[in-house]
Amino acid sequence: MPVLADCLGAREGAESGGHGTRDKQQYFNALAPRWDTLPAPDDAPARVGGFVERAVAGDAQRILDVGCGTGVLLAALLRACPRAAITELDLAEEMLRANAAKWPVERVHRVCGDGARLPLAAARFDLVLCFGVLPHFEDRYGALRELARVLRPGGALAVGHLMGSAELNAFHSGLGGPVAADVLPSSEELAAELRRLGMARVAAHEAPDWYFVRGEKPR
Repeated sequence: MPVLADCLGAREGAESGGHGTRDKQQYFNALAPRWDTLPAPDDAPARVGGFVERAVAGDAQRILDVGCGTGVLLAALLRACPRAAITELDLAEEMLRANAAKWPVERVHRVCGDGARLPLAAARFDLVLCFGVLPHFEDRYGALRELARVLRPGGALAVGHLMGSAELNAFHSGLGGPVAADVLPSSEELAAELRRLGMARVAAHEAPDWYFVRGEKPR
């Protein structure tokens, strides 16, 4: 099975990434069978759709969904981008297994790998989405640099959550375990980091139930 074969390399990457990365891989693998049954706001699907609508600009033909999990963005992505090839990437192979079972769509491809060390060619994607995953990277700025690397000139990177940074950080702290210290910066702080990476047309908005930052790689 391609997903499992690819995950052999991801597992080696998690080992080299240290205990934090390896522990999170195990943590999310264990959560995968019940991920879609965890509590979520009633309006979550509509707000996820809103994230995708704001993230997509132009005719994106190649899309990378980093930390895709079981496919929370896929329904909205398949509607918004009916001709795009979508790559679902996650460090946890059990998340990808559930993703493939839920979404047996020919134009959706799956790669098991670490978003901070992408096993993907440079300048490959028109759009990179990082939804609900940014706090889990040990080296956030390094991960952002890697996500920018795989964007083509003119492509966009969008980061989103269904909580503001303060709310999400308190939530992670309350969960404990491998994600207890995982911190999301304020949207303005993240926007500044994208600008330092050379991203242009950076937009940021945050509320207690919303977080959105988007930037474009200059042509």
